[in-house]
Amino acid sequence: MPISVVLPAFNEEAGIVACLERLIRQGEAVAEIIVVNNNSTDSTADLVADIAQRDSRVRMIDETKAGVSYARYAGFDEASQDVIACIDSDTQVAAGWADAIEQIFADHAEISAGGAPMIMHDLPFQKHFERRWDRVKRVAATRLAAGRPIPLIALSGANSAIRRCAWETIRDRVSYRRDVFEDLDRSLHLKAAGFTLVLIPGMDATVSGRRLLTGPREFLRYVACGARTYRLHGKNGMALLTWITGTVNLVRMAVLLPANRAWDPQTGRFSIEHLRSHREVRESPIKAGLD
Repeated sequence: MPISVVLPAFNEEAGIVACLERLIRQGEAVAEIIVVNNNSTDSTADLVADIAQRDSRVRMIDETKAGVSYARYAGFDEASQDVIACIDSDTQVAAGWADAIEQIFADHAEISAGGAPMIMHDLPFQKHFERRWDRVKRVAATRLAAGRPIPLIALSGANSAIRRCAWETIRDRVSYRRDVFEDLDRSLHLKAAGFTLVLIPGMDATVSGRRLLTGPREFLRYVACGARTYRLHGKNGMALLTWITGTVNLVRMAVLLPANRAWDPQTGRFSIEHLRSHREVRESPIKAGLD
């Protein structure tokens, strides 16, 4: 059961090549890679076109309606396989990522969607999270073999997979609002429709921590999108909980911000020069234009 991989791209010239090369190395488990160009003004489209000439599985489509929901779902509708995996352009999948997805969905007809946690490949202090995820993977594999998979609260757009039949069921229900989280909205619709969301062991990937480099104000706007998504589904209690946990995380983020900005992922060291030369990370497309 080979998979389709969908990734939206908005001005992702810095990381799109590395992302695609890792996907290509997944082998035959990946049947196609659909890059959805969402009005990029940099060299993203040219870089993808160059890679597509080298590997026929890579193709690019354009979605002119701005927003990650429009881009992601345009890719879903273009996908030809029964299982659709979605990542972001700054996601780095590990060896065996696609094999794990293919096997889980082939062996477990009851699983409609799933994903896995990720550590951040460009931030410090990630070893603790990596060790914890390794422990969770072992438990998840044991429980899955016993027919008791670990349920997920929600999917991440940066590392998840869904059956085509599940997508087609909720396709006309999802929101295209740019001030909500499309992955959380999709997850809530899936659960409301009776589909299962589970943790998939072996679906290993890392993601950029660039959202944690933007500062407290931008982080709060990010948290607001989560609370707003829950309110959209009538889950006011979860919206309040999102604000509470977001406030706690805000304090942690603010404390770690100088260290995160001083971290140079290329050298694996902290650098005053890197801190001084830090430039604000571009605004997330999900929140663009909300002010």
